[in-house]
Amino acid sequence: MTTPDLTGSTLTDRTPAPGAATWTFRTLLILLVLDLTYLVNAMDRQVFAILLPDIKQAYGLTGNQAGTLSTIFTLGMGLAGIPAGYLADRIGRKRIIIGSLLLFSITCALQATAAGIVDLTLWRILSGVGEGAQNAALYAAVGAYFHRNRAVAIGSINAAFGLGAFAGPLLGGALLTSTGSWRVPLYVFGAIGLVILVVVLFAVPRSVTEIGRHGEPRTTSAPGGAVRFFNRRVICCTIATVAAGFTIYGYLGLYPTYLRETHGFASDQVALAAGMFGLGALTAVFCGFFADRFDQRLVNVAGFAAIAGCGAGIFVFGTTYPAQLVFSLLLGVAFTGVVYTNTSALIQRSVPSAKVGRATGLFVAAMYIPASFSGYFFAATKSGFGWQTAGVIQLCAIPVVGLVAMAAMGKARD
Repeated sequence: MTTPDLTGSTLTDRTPAPGAATWTFRTLLILLVLDLTYLVNAMDRQVFAILLPDIKQAYGLTGNQAGTLSTIFTLGMGLAGIPAGYLADRIGRKRIIIGSLLLFSITCALQATAAGIVDLTLWRILSGVGEGAQNAALYAAVGAYFHRNRAVAIGSINAAFGLGAFAGPLLGGALLTSTGSWRVPLYVFGAIGLVILVVVLFAVPRSVTEIGRHGEPRTTSAPGGAVRFFNRRVICCTIATVAAGFTIYGYLGLYPTYLRETHGFASDQVALAAGMFGLGALTAVFCGFFADRFDQRLVNVAGFAAIAGCGAGIFVFGTTYPAQLVFSLLLGVAFTGVVYTNTSALIQRSVPSAKVGRATGLFVAAMYIPASFSGYFFAATKSGFGWQTAGVIQLCAIPVVGLVAMAAMGKARD
């Protein structure tokens, strides 16, 4: 006997085990579909930076306005994180994933219709709301179902993000070059998101996405099995996440502009260099394997140190185009492959299973609310001190906060 799923699929009356114990063809296929949703998310997110110089010219924006616009979507992501995480725990993760796909796909296309900076900013923020809600629900669903291999599964999502972050600038740049219009890529990417929505609706059962939502037992990191939501590990993860998000998203929003203004690279070269960051994220599954087996604090220490090293390479030593490609690739490994994957898994491991959605929502809020102001910060620092000093502050100094947070964290075990 089957029970109808309100989001479009069916599930049996038989309750599955609390999480995937082994990898099967079915679970891998479902994970692939969920990964595709985040690939589209990444494409929508990363293409805007490639289009920004043309958008800046079209609307006559100042440098600070362009910097703010490049990262303002993260404000929507951050504000959506905690409410979406709470709703994912209460009404279902699949419903949130479907609704968020619809929202960010439509608002991605609507950015192409903007008459000026006001409505363009509004669509950017609402697109971020959809992406943040998807992030909270998607990571909670995957982390709960694959909890025995949580970091590997989350790493697969980040690898999909990396593929999208690599393909998005290239496809967007190709569409921009072939059509001469910055609006066309936004229409195309919005349509792709709607196609993926239909696939998720029918291919992903709620029996997968809702595991752990009603408090299925699992081991916790607290002595005696009891754990508070706001414990030391959660707080330290949150601080590290703030540092990581503020560091990277300010950089990502203005990196293509830096390459054009400082090095004079052509638009296709800039697109490839920006895309290398996403290619580096393809290592997230491999990095997740280590995060599932080693002290995650030390894994994060290595990640934050690598971010700082890559920042020095990009803004101090990377004077040639091949050097920029290499450092952009390594920065993608350090941030998405290591810090993002590791910290999102660690914060889930630090709370009860029924509150995984809320923990993921907190992670999203900590990552993206500060990030929404980082583009303005980076642009203002650049105006005052130049690209090199601003880049060193952004990518070398701020990650120290993450290192301090990891030093203050007690050892966590799953």
